[in-house]
Amino acid sequence: LVQAPAIITDTSVTQMAVAPLNSSTPWYVCSDGSLMEPFDLLHLMFPHRGRDVKGDNVCFVPKHFTFQTLLQDIFPLNSEFFTSDDLVDSIFVLCLTSCLTTAGIVALKLIWERVDPRFAAISPPHKKWYVAANIAKAFYLAVMSISSKYATGIYNCIFLDKYPRLEIKRSGHLYVATDLVALFLVPKLPRSTILHHVATTGLLLMVSCINLEIKGWAGLLGVSKMCLFYGMCSTYCYLVNAFLALRVIYPVSWRSMEVLCKLSLWIYLACCAVNWSVHLFWLGGLVLQWELSLPVLLYTIPIASMVNDDIKLIKWLMNLDSPMAGDRKN
Repeated sequence: LVQAPAIITDTSVTQMAVAPLNSSTPWYVCSDGSLMEPFDLLHLMFPHRGRDVKGDNVCFVPKHFTFQTLLQDIFPLNSEFFTSDDLVDSIFVLCLTSCLTTAGIVALKLIWERVDPRFAAISPPHKKWYVAANIAKAFYLAVMSISSKYATGIYNCIFLDKYPRLEIKRSGHLYVATDLVALFLVPKLPRSTILHHVATTGLLLMVSCINLEIKGWAGLLGVSKMCLFYGMCSTYCYLVNAFLALRVIYPVSWRSMEVLCKLSLWIYLACCAVNWSVHLFWLGGLVLQWELSLPVLLYTIPIASMVNDDIKLIKWLMNLDSPMAGDRKN
């Protein structure tokens, strides 16, 4: 008889077995040996036990992440489908990124008021928060978009069904943090915008509970993956947020603003076309395979609202003579 292998109970041994780098590795080198990009700074700020997690390209940090032990009794135990560890990590990272985003938006508003008379003269004054919040969001999304690892991650997710757990979820926190902070900082937000921000935050927390390493696109697993894909496509629309902010300050008649408007429109159209096409292909596949489920049907409600907002924004950008565009010129 062949003796079954003994189960390793020493956590230090298991951690040594999966740690790809040692303490002498420079801080700017990631677990796969590549140099760190701006997008990897997120992992330096929020290390996950200071090691690579199941193949994720998380930068090495010689520091133990112990926040999870404080809340391990609050959330349900891990299972094959649900990951309470990722949920705790998501809540912690979302809180910290929201605090940093709040500080950044407040600092941007105060500095901008001192150096730019046009910004200081914005009326009514509460629109200054709207401008600062959109510029902050545009900056965050631009940083993510220029990362080659982010583009590679999108390809792996959609075509290979390989979802890196922490990288893809933490990228969503930067996207959602600006929306969450805007709910508290920006006065008089339209009701549709408030519902949009609440929906994105709730969907992210839902996705954080799901083990995305499981293969498949049906049920709640498929809904979680498509939520992340919607956010991935929206990341490349950062010029739209920049235009929405700058049109409050500078006349659209300026040549530079006209170019920014056209670029925003075409990029937004391309991203929406890809996003909607993949969603229709996904839904069509589920229908043909008789795999429609309640989570999929419920997902169509918030996604239909987001698509409606996208269509309204596209029409607004295309029609410069509309009443909304006239208000923009003022």
